[in-house]
Amino acid sequence: MKYLLIFLMTFTLVGCSGPKQVTITIQPDGNKMAFLTTEFTVKANQEVKIVMDNTATIEVMKHNVVILNDESKINEVGQQALSSPGYLPNHSAIIAATPMAGAGEKTEVTFKAPSNPGEYVYICTFPGHYMMMKGKMLVN
Repeated sequence: MKYLLIFLMTFTLVGCSGPKQVTITIQPDGNKMAFLTTEFTVKANQEVKIVMDNTATIEVMKHNVVILNDESKINEVGQQALSSPGYLPNHSAIIAATPMAGAGEKTEVTFKAPSNPGEYVYICTFPGHYMMMKGKMLVN
């Protein structure tokens, strides 16, 4: 009986653990101001690890991944990034962001996906990149 109780408690705890962490690696499209990965899907409340693998070979092609909760804030966030340390503003629309990665570098961030299903845009906030470097995180 004791072993059955331990088994049931363990099974219950494992069943409540929620979705497992997922790792998403995002790269630029060569030396262009474009993401190679323009869309990925995660589950609501899932732990997500984003890796910015900057495969660019030109020194000035620095990139990050900044996920926003409001697509209408792209320009605002992009403009504020110009005068922000690390080109990453402190803005309420930012859900998560990798640090800036230089050419040939990798940076990462781990966060919990939003609980509300939907589309969440991501951009690069290096000066001028946000206008062209966009993608979607789909939460279901």
